[in-house]
Amino acid sequence: MPYPHAWRYQKVNAEWLTSRGAALTLADEALGSELLPTLHALLQDPAQREALQNAAAELARSDGAENIAKALLAL
Repeated sequence: MPYPHAWRYQKVNAEWLTSRGAALTLADEALGSELLPTLHALLQDPAQREALQNAAAELARSDGAENIAKALLAL
């Protein structure tokens, strides 16, 4: 649910995660009609939750904070 009044980066990030199977994206204007059915479907589908979890884990960088710190120290 990217914040609609923020710069486009939230939408871009949400779409990137969704395209890799690590998230579901709901448009702000569709929340009223789509949020509860989407949550209900996820609660009823352990395989989909597991697929989202596995896809997110594949994208994780365990050394991400260290890499950022090193880059900042190198400035």
